[in-house]
Formats: sequence, C-alpha cells, structure tokens
Amino acid sequence: MTTKVRVLGSTSGIVPGASFCTALAVQSGGDCFLLDAGAPVATLLPQAGVDLRTLRAVLLTHWHADHSAGLPLLLQRLWLHNSIDAMRDGLAPVIAPLYGPPTTARRLDLLRSFHYLTFEGNMRADNFPLPAHDVLPGARLVVAPGIEATPYLTTHWSAPAAEALRVHNFGVPPVGYGFVVDVHGTRIAYSGDAGSVDDCAPHLHDVSLLVHELGHFTGDQVGRVAAATKVPRLLLTHLSLRYHGAEGAALATQEVRESGYTGEVIVAHDGLEVAV
Repeated sequence: MTTKVRVLGSTSGIVPGASFCTALAVQSGGDCFLLDAGAPVATLLPQAGVDLRTLRAVLLTHWHADHSAGLPLLLQRLWLHNSIDAMRDGLAPVIAPLYGPPTTARRLDLLRSFHYLTFEGNMRADNFPLPAHDVLPGARLVVAPGIEATPYLTTHWSAPAAEALRVHNFGVPPVGYGFVVDVHGTRIAYSGDAGSVDDCAPHLHDVSLLVHELGHFTGDQVGRVAAATKVPRLLLTHLSLRYHGAEGAALATQEVRESGYTGEVIVAHDGLEVAV
C-alpha cells in the first residue's frame, strides 16, 4: 500500500513570503491524517487533491500558532460539510479526532466559542468534526485500521519556562510532543518542536523516515542524531530562514553530510510529496 507524506507548510514561525507554517498530511490507502495544522489546511488539502472526507485524525504536537493556527478554519469547513453537504447527500459526517497534549480539549472549546461555532443550530454535538482529546505520552492512538500513533515528550519548553507559563495554561505547565506513527507496517517519527535533537533518539527503533524540525537546530546537529540512530531517511521541515530556498536547502544538506549521516536527506518545501 502506497503511503505519502505531503508537506502542506514547511516553515517555522518566522514566515518567508511564499511558505506556510508547519503542517504535514500523511496519506495511505483511503485514509489521511495531519501532523500539526499551522498552515491553512482546510484550503491546502483540497488544492493538493486530498478529499477532506478521508481525514481520520489531527495529531497536534503543541499549541504554538505556527503548529495550530489552521484548526479554526478546518473546524468550520468540516462543520459545514457535516451540517449541509453530508445531510443533504446522505453521506457520513467527517469525524476526525484531534489528539494533543493536556489542555487540548479546553483550548479547542475556547476557539470554537471565539469563532461562534457553538453547539446550537447546525453544529450538533453528535456530528462535531474534531472531537478533542488530551492524551498522555505513550498513549496508543488508533487513527484508522492499520494506522496507530504514539506521542512522546519533547523538551520544547525547559522546566522553568513551562512553570512560568502555568498560569496561562489552565494551571498546568505546557508540554510539547513528538509522534511515532505506524502506517501499515511502516514507521514514521515526527519531532514536533524539540528542545534537544536527542529528544527523538529513544523513539527511532525501526523508523523508516524521521521528519525533524530545523527551526531550532543546525543541519549537523540533526544529522548527528540521525547518524547515531541509523534512520535511513531524513526529512527536514519547520525550517528557519537560514534553510529556505535552493541555497538554504543545499546548506542544510551539506551540514547534515558533515555530521557523518549517509542516508537520504530531503529538505522540505511547500507542496513536496515524499513516498514512504
């Protein structure tokens, strides 16, 4: 079965002119799921030829805007499908659970309220398209038949920084996640935003593709952990300005090679498709 990773948005929070913030769509068979939603995914998925009715889940690493800003429009687009198109045409509603760190459900409720997407009128609780779930590290998430995901903790926030944000995070320190996803026997690891390139290292056993951010690190740092864990393929995304464009991609590749990594190196750009 063919599995593809589509890069919907490849940049970090400092956005150059033509690139969107971080979002990846993974397609396998008739199923699709998202890794983060910083880009306008409700528009980009149909533009890429992905039927929104195939969306099975959204895996959210954390709530920084460059990873989550596309959620409100996706929620509205799917709500309109469920409340109008699906009901009119006798189709099943799209129910794509949103899985993220603690406070995810509460934050989505606040967004829903902020954008007037309340449970009244057409928005019914029984066809709500993005039921939100707070998940803990190590949880086994069944995305679709043959597709499972497991979140792991990153050190995106240091302990003092997380503690300082407790008051803004409903009384708990914020955490960031990476994900390991098994797709019909193929294992993909996604770093999310990390505090150290070693955050992902314990989770790379049998990984075929490591998708790692290059917004907080240099290519040689990421290449070092890829070389040490012997992952065969490396997709670099969430790029800082240093690594955008043809020259930036060449620099990233050069730095990764200088680390001693000998596997395949792919530098993301918006619209890139990677077969897994």
